[in-house]
Amino acid sequence: MRTLLILTILLTSACAHNDPWTTRDTVLQVGVTTILAYDAVTTSRIQYCENCYERGAVAKRFLGSQPSTSDTYLYFGTLAISNYFISRALPAKWRPYWQGANIAVHGIAVNGNCERGLCE
Repeated sequence: MRTLLILTILLTSACAHNDPWTTRDTVLQVGVTTILAYDAVTTSRIQYCENCYERGAVAKRFLGSQPSTSDTYLYFGTLAISNYFISRALPAKWRPYWQGANIAVHGIAVNGNCERGLCE
């Protein structure tokens, strides 16, 4: 995970755009970070649920089918930080699409986790 974070920082810092960061960018990034936090909390509860397992293809590869709390928080923390750096590196016209897609994908994951009873 640390290697992934370092690689993301190095790759995105070299190609960062000089486009100004706007209030809209900040609001959307707070939304991304918030939904990642909800996803982390609900995902960390999978280990306590019978017949529940991680369904996300990427997350399952990194976390396994029954992710531990510490691994889950490390994974989602890395996602939040790398997402911010990628958002900063993108041109202003592409940022809302990147941020919106992340909100949608992780929002769907949180909704699925809640439907399985992991939000209680």
